[in-house]
Amino acid sequence: MWDERWLARALLEFTDTLGSRFDEDEFAQRLSCRCGELTGVGCTGVALAAPKGGLRLAAASEPVGRMLHAVQVRYGQGPALTCYHSGRTVHVGDLTAMTSRWPAFAAAVGGAGFRGVHAVPLRRHDVGVGTVSLYLRGAPDLTPRTAGALEALAAAAAVGILQQRSRRNHEVLARQLQEALDRRIVVEQAKGMLAERLSVDPQEAFERLRAHARRYRRTVHGLAAAIVDTPAGPDLHGLTLPNPAPCAVCG
Repeated sequence: MWDERWLARALLEFTDTLGSRFDEDEFAQRLSCRCGELTGVGCTGVALAAPKGGLRLAAASEPVGRMLHAVQVRYGQGPALTCYHSGRTVHVGDLTAMTSRWPAFAAAVGGAGFRGVHAVPLRRHDVGVGTVSLYLRGAPDLTPRTAGALEALAAAAAVGILQQRSRRNHEVLARQLQEALDRRIVVEQAKGMLAERLSVDPQEAFERLRAHARRYRRTVHGLAAAIVDTPAGPDLHGLTLPNPAPCAVCG
């Protein structure tokens, strides 16, 4: 039976995701286990939003949980999908009610020996990242206290995933900006070298650099790097650029 101290530790566990090592599937597996500990439900699953849309199952405490998620994806119906798209908790504790909403899923659930399902969104500030699903066999319905704790845990997990994704996106952007800056520096260096050797202004040097790159189907950065790396006279597509050589770049 969980208590407030257990919940506090769990909330910290799932919001503290800024370490250098983070794996979403491992995170989802831990979340699935903690939801089982919290609620006493044996079969739990965590689905995360896929990059190209839809939900992919990231973790399940039992193989049957994977099967039930696959049924939902195949038929486009079920509590996880409804929960994810609505952003609201979905609870159905009666197979009859489930059959009227999701007939294919209800048949699979009943066949697996479950009588109900409880799905909670992984969502924060209108941004959904997935769902947590609990498949109920014969246990009593979740108490309001436990259901509230489950929603708090799901919200904490959503925060953890979102801040990790935000960090990863910032790292990718920073790397792209640095690479762009590095390429620009090389081009500027080549412009300066050509301007001096060809006795032209930097803009004219760049136009000649670009024209030569286009003619020989090279990138401006690649051609600039060749000039910077071999300033004494690089071989550019079989052409030597001696000093001075005003026609070697302009063609």
